[in-house]
Amino acid sequence: MSDPAQAPRPGTLRSFAGGLASLLLTRAELLALEAQDLKDEIVGNLLQGMLGVTLLGCGLIAALLALWALTPPPWRIAVMSGLALLLCGCGLALLLGLRRRLRQQPAPFSTTLDEVRKDWAALGPGGERG
Repeated sequence: MSDPAQAPRPGTLRSFAGGLASLLLTRAELLALEAQDLKDEIVGNLLQGMLGVTLLGCGLIAALLALWALTPPPWRIAVMSGLALLLCGCGLALLLGLRRRLRQQPAPFSTTLDEVRKDWAALGPGGERG
């Protein structure tokens, strides 16, 4: 009879199924790697952002208290209003920069989807052979 450990002949249904299973496993591994990278990037960005916001908040409170104590009473309203406008403008600029950066980054799992589309085109009718 036939040896079960023997590799299937090229062109058989068993060979095709084995190749397809191998291809799907490879794409699943790629998807898992991309998901892990995406998760690590999101967690790192969130931690860095939270720490930055906390430190900025503490620094701004200290600076405002010092400025309030050092500013003569007739000038306090003008100085604090100008500082409030400056801080709001900086915050808006940071948020717009974040929005731009998020819009420019590639879609999640774009590499995996590109590879699956290539595989689908190659396996479909009239696809590349070889």
